[in-house]
Amino acid sequence: MDKRIRKPAAAHELERISLGELIHQHVRLAIEAAVHEELRAALGTNPYERTEVRRGYRNGTKVRTLTGPTGPAALTLPRATLFAGAKEWTSRIVPRYHRRMPEVNEAVVATYLAGGNTRRIRGALQPLLKAAPLSKSAVSRVVVTLKGGLEAWRTRSLANLDIIYVYLDGFALRVRSAGRVVSVPVLGVVGVLPDGHKHLLALELCGGESFAAWKGCLDDLVARGLRAPVLCIIDGNAGLRRAGGLRVAQGRDPALLCP
Repeated sequence: MDKRIRKPAAAHELERISLGELIHQHVRLAIEAAVHEELRAALGTNPYERTEVRRGYRNGTKVRTLTGPTGPAALTLPRATLFAGAKEWTSRIVPRYHRRMPEVNEAVVATYLAGGNTRRIRGALQPLLKAAPLSKSAVSRVVVTLKGGLEAWRTRSLANLDIIYVYLDGFALRVRSAGRVVSVPVLGVVGVLPDGHKHLLALELCGGESFAAWKGCLDDLVARGLRAPVLCIIDGNAGLRRAGGLRVAQGRDPALLCP
């Protein structure tokens, strides 16, 4: 009879699993459990439960690969058909066609804004993406969401801001365009709240600090609901002084302070 003491196999196996792998496994299981619970709520019943309130039926599973903060995970997700309209049920936790979690897309956007191209983004995010694909078109689809966010920010209402001072100035921003770096004029407007905190009100790309460009910027601030502040601080730019002076003459804005 063999009386030799053997170490438990489980303990030996645990030594080979890194902390990251353990976290990754638990993330996968947590997502799958959450989707199953989401489906149970959508159908109104548990699996194999017979009830009159059932709103659909399960019809197997499907495998989806989703890349998250711990890397790509192969998820086994349930499928179902709803009675209403005989349409396939879709999860809100893991939407159809989504291959990356929002946190991963945010990392792609942040790397892009830092000046990275597709190759650099892949290299910078390699520890996160691992074997997950990230094509040039995928990067473009992620980055295009910036345009919607920028447009929402540019057109947001300013009516609820109690701005007492406004600083207006133009500056040159170096950007990459058509394969080369160029300087682009930008009109900037910063407001100061009564407690001293500063609030960025507008950034407008333009061809130059002309009267028409500054007038359009000021008209846009008024159209978005900005109330007249106590004082506007500007530099000696002729276009800005003329546009600001026009609004003062029309009684629409406060006095201007030109250093």
